Amino acid sequence: MKADKREYNELSRAIDRVSEGLDSVIELYNELEEDKPIIKLDDQVLTQLEEAKEKYGEEFIDKKLNSLVKEALSWLELPTEEE
Repeated sequence: MKADKREYNELSRAIDRVSEGLDSVIELYNELEEDKPIIKLDDQVLTQLEEAKEKYGEEFIDKKLNSLVKEALSWLELPTEEE
């Protein structure tokens, strides 16, 4: 393939941009951490959660679930921040 100086320079810059983009993707890949769910919910519960969020809104359901989890955790003897 033949190219004049302008085409050569444009191709060189394009290669540099692709290389920079690939370096960014590799950096993101290297920084990945495994996403481990805090609570493993079964399929039925997940389906009901999705339906509830559609009906009542995500913010409302998240607030209610956080309240329920806080209440359930208060029943356990967990170490305090001072311990």
